[in-house]
Amino acid sequence: MPTVAAELPGVTSHRHPSPQQRRYADDVLGGPTDTERARLAAMAAVCDPTTIRVLDERGVGVGWRCLEVGAGGGSIAAWLADRVTGADADSTTGPATDAGAGHATRAGHVVATDVDTRHLDVLAGPELTVLRHDVTRDPAPPGGPFDLIHARFVLEHLPDREHVLDRLRDWLKPAGVLVVESIAAFPLDSSPHPAFRRAMLSIDEALAKTIGTDSAWARGFPGPLQARGLVDVGVSVHLPTTGGAGASAQCWALTLTRLRPHIRELDLAGDDTLDEALDCLADPAFFDLSFATAIAWGRAPDY
Repeated sequence: MPTVAAELPGVTSHRHPSPQQRRYADDVLGGPTDTERARLAAMAAVCDPTTIRVLDERGVGVGWRCLEVGAGGGSIAAWLADRVTGADADSTTGPATDAGAGHATRAGHVVATDVDTRHLDVLAGPELTVLRHDVTRDPAPPGGPFDLIHARFVLEHLPDREHVLDRLRDWLKPAGVLVVESIAAFPLDSSPHPAFRRAMLSIDEALAKTIGTDSAWARGFPGPLQARGLVDVGVSVHLPTTGGAGASAQCWALTLTRLRPHIRELDLAGDDTLDEALDCLADPAFFDLSFATAIAWGRAPDY
């Protein structure tokens, strides 16, 4: 298992795609800037506690071999590396009926992948491999089959998400666990703040029109996992409050600012509306709900 930032043989560059191949990191979101790093950090501050709780409840423990798809800033990959190697003092192998039973007899490891690893490379080490990898087309990452595959805010942004989900299912070991987290737009229409509502809906529409994001896909959870033969499936929804000039407000302000050129080009919202929404997000007295996070999990049969 490589322990430094790596690339799979045959991995193609995504820096100069043709228009019909535009992806999340193709000057829509992503990139190596400090602003993007701040956006990812704010997102992690909001979402990581829920993700960690869900992974902990799935029994992730010492000895597990994990794949973190679309690892972004790497906060969950780093947590997983601590957990599966025992650096996390609270790590467990789970009860005998869990997928984690017996994993402590072998070394745990995490493979963290993304099409752009510039926010991840610093994490590479003996327990964590960083790999530039396109989940839609590249060969299966080394280290599998995996005890856990986790993907947060990845599949909803991929038009070929069903094909990718088939691939992730194939990369699980028997009794391995798949956890998928995706944005869901259903709270937006009921916002009592017109400018904020329009701005957030424009984010949704801009992502749909530029890269094919489907924020309604996760509304059908856990159906996509059930359809692939996973068992012990479940679903949860995280609906954080946005406002109070907190981490969620910072994340959405940075996202809105980043997407503003696309929103204006597509004529989805005017400058006055976007400015008013940004003022709301900067106001400590403002509170609302934005996108929800739908989380689904399931386990491959043990045979």
